[in-house]
Amino acid sequence: MKKRDYELVKNGKYNRRAIMQRAYVFVRNYNYSLSSALKTAWCDAHLKMDEYKAQIAPKYQDYPKPANNFRQAMIDLNPTLRSYDSSWR
Repeated sequence: MKKRDYELVKNGKYNRRAIMQRAYVFVRNYNYSLSSALKTAWCDAHLKMDEYKAQIAPKYQDYPKPANNFRQAMIDLNPTLRSYDSSWR
């Protein structure tokens, strides 16, 4: 019996061999049609890719939180607005 490859995503790329093997298992063991087995295997691969992308994505706590007040956020984006004041003096 051959060793099966179960990694649907390797190094950020879809492993087509593993996807085809998974579809074959669905056809052989669960009596799926070939088209529905391929759709199911590809759906599983897309879920694994989403997990992979979430794993390598930077965490939100690494970045500073944005300013809560709109005026300060605008000043941070465009420093020339710093001299303007909207108060009634």
